[in-house]
Amino acid sequence: MPSEIQWLEWGRESFEKARTTGRPILLDITGSWCHWCHVMDKTSYSDPVIIDTVSKHFVPVRVDTDKRPDVNRRYNMGGWPTTAFLDGEGKVITGGTYIPPQQLREVLRSVLDYYTKSKGKARSKLESTPLPKATGEPLTERIGRDIATSIAVNFDIDYGGFGFEPKFPNTDALEYSLLRYRYVGEKEMLTVVNRTLDKMARGGVYDQVEKGFFRYSTTRDWSIPHFEKMAEDNARLLGVYIRAYQVTANPFYREVAEGIVSYVRNNLLNPAGDGFYGSQDADEEYYKLGLEERKKKTAPSIDRTLYANYNAEFVSSLLLASPVLDEPGLGKISLKALERITKEAGGPAGLSHYWDAGASAPSGFLVDHAWSVNALLDAYEFTGEWKYVEAAEKLTETSLRTLYDREDGGFYDIPESTSVLGELLVRDKPMDENSNMALALSRLSWTVDKESYMDMAKRTLDLYMNDHEKYGVMAATYAIALDRLLNGAVGITIVGSSRTKEFKAFKSSALKMYSGRRSVLYLDKTKDTDRIKKQSYDASDSTKAYVCVGKVCGPPLKSPSQIQESLSQLLTTAPLATGN
Repeated sequence: MPSEIQWLEWGRESFEKARTTGRPILLDITGSWCHWCHVMDKTSYSDPVIIDTVSKHFVPVRVDTDKRPDVNRRYNMGGWPTTAFLDGEGKVITGGTYIPPQQLREVLRSVLDYYTKSKGKARSKLESTPLPKATGEPLTERIGRDIATSIAVNFDIDYGGFGFEPKFPNTDALEYSLLRYRYVGEKEMLTVVNRTLDKMARGGVYDQVEKGFFRYSTTRDWSIPHFEKMAEDNARLLGVYIRAYQVTANPFYREVAEGIVSYVRNNLLNPAGDGFYGSQDADEEYYKLGLEERKKKTAPSIDRTLYANYNAEFVSSLLLASPVLDEPGLGKISLKALERITKEAGGPAGLSHYWDAGASAPSGFLVDHAWSVNALLDAYEFTGEWKYVEAAEKLTETSLRTLYDREDGGFYDIPESTSVLGELLVRDKPMDENSNMALALSRLSWTVDKESYMDMAKRTLDLYMNDHEKYGVMAATYAIALDRLLNGAVGITIVGSSRTKEFKAFKSSALKMYSGRRSVLYLDKTKDTDRIKKQSYDASDSTKAYVCVGKVCGPPLKSPSQIQESLSQLLTTAPLATGN
């Protein structure tokens, strides 16, 4: 009798084995950071009877949710671990999350009994989600207002955050709240941001010893966290705290941002300094210790895989943080990581999803492309180097070729392939990833002055016009992209000789401004004469900056100190996108 379950990879061999042996598949979706996944390994999957039953009668397949978000999106049964039972075609028989040993023994028996009686064929328990369709109605500011209202209604006035326990940061809802305050003047939305950021950072969900945020709180008041630390969460929270600092000048937000940076440098940055690890495991006993006591203990294990989407998120947040925190080194680290993840930006298959020794990663995922196009545009604004815009266009064109639906608009989450299995045969158009890609297209359209990208962004957002109500607070991702589409950029164009001190001073000032809708364009008066002429900019003498809110522009500015004042004036006069 085997001493442990011999887990197989998700792939053709596993499905072929299920078909040829007539056995059902036991699919375990796990995560290296997942507490209950480790518990299930130590209990249910270490039970001798379960090991014997699974080894003799099932094809056991294990998938890491971070490495295969495509599988997780289609088979997750409500959390991690996901314990799903499939037939040889990948149809779901039944499933759940954590199943204790005695219960799992009974589930295994009932699945085998059902499978025998149904002769190895399942009627899938999963209902396929219909792809979204455009209604033909115009996109209006009313949608943004509705989503802002949903955020306000769900806001916990006592403890910050949204709803009750368990409580997750919901960073996009905070980002949208900040945007509504800054550009629409909704003061109550600043309360949403301030109360949440204060309560989180002073609570148990923030590691007061080693810094960085845990994944979520099991309590409404943020006091008792689930102790895993995720790259994704810390990247997004860094961005929120930096932007909140830009808007409020609250020094506590800067302090928390510096704490996140410290945690990332010490724990998630790889030795080569060109990538960020995926997560750090939960260990309740370790995190209850003080600094000196922790030094004597082995730190929780780290998933040393480099994921394209999480790295792109860190690149964007750290490039934002670098000028605001006056830490140039953060920019250097970010650009090295960006170079690594976007090497295949113009390749036929798109970006690899992750890098892990000896592993073959899938490629071409929408989630990676969307985050990376945005990160490349952030790198251009940070450096002024046009090569990053060219890379962003290449990656966008790859995405349009492999993921874009030219007939109905929007992007599929995975490329079409002859090697996909089970539910992956049906491609999806997730709202969050499409919103992020639409935001990237809007930004790229402004930077390269190409209207077709904006048209594709609009077609993409058209698909989800009537879906926002069912998403509630989670529709904030869509609202951010819609705001950019309807209101355009807060554009800062700097015209002059790019090597001069004056030009660099303008650039520095622009990068320290709140980045909610901000886009920065650098035009060198000797290299970019065509664009300067087309947009009627004056390049006759010293460096100048032009600030525009949407299509309303202010006069040329001769001093960096004038940018903020000019923007404030324009925001009071520029019309907000209309619509009921």
